[in-house]
Amino acid sequence: MPQSVARKVSLVGMCLALLIVSAQVSLPILLVPVTLQTLAVGVIGTTLPWQSSRLVIGSYLLLGMLGLPVFANYASGAAVLVGPTGGYLIGFIAYVAIVHYSQQLFGQSNWVLLGGNVLASIIQLGFGTFWLIWLLKLPMMAGLMTGFMPYFPIEMIKCCLVVMIASRINQKRDFRK
Repeated sequence: MPQSVARKVSLVGMCLALLIVSAQVSLPILLVPVTLQTLAVGVIGTTLPWQSSRLVIGSYLLLGMLGLPVFANYASGAAVLVGPTGGYLIGFIAYVAIVHYSQQLFGQSNWVLLGGNVLASIIQLGFGTFWLIWLLKLPMMAGLMTGFMPYFPIEMIKCCLVVMIASRINQKRDFRK
C-alpha cells in the first residue's frame, strides 16, 4: 500500500532528527570524532527507500552547510565539509546508495543487509581516509593508520547493530501488512 505524502515527510523528518542527534553522541579521538552517525546512516539506508534516504542525507548536509549546528559537536558551515571530516560526511551518500542497491540486487536477508552495510561502511571510510590523505598531504600508510584503521572495528560493530535494528523494523513492517 503506498504511503501518504504526510507519512513520508514525517518519516524523513524523524530520520533527519535521528541523524542530527546521533551526530552529537561523540567521542573525540584523533582528527575525526567517533559518533553514532554511521549507525543512523546505516539504519536510514537499510530501512528507507532510496529517494527518502538520499533526501535525509542531502538535507542533513545542506542544513549543516547553511550554518545549522547539526554536525558532530554542534559544528556547522561549509568549512566542516572541506575540513578533515568532509570526506566521511560526503561518504554518507555512497553509504545509503550501496546499501539500497545491494538490497535491490540480492534481497533483504540479514546476510545481505550485513554485507551491504559492511561494504558501504568500508567505502564511506575510504572516502574519509582519502579526503584526509589529500587534505593533509599524508603518506598513504599514515592516512590509513589515521583515517581508516582506528575506525574500522567500531564501524563493523555498528554494521551488526544496523542489521539487528533493521531486522526488527522490517519485522514490524511485515506484521502490519
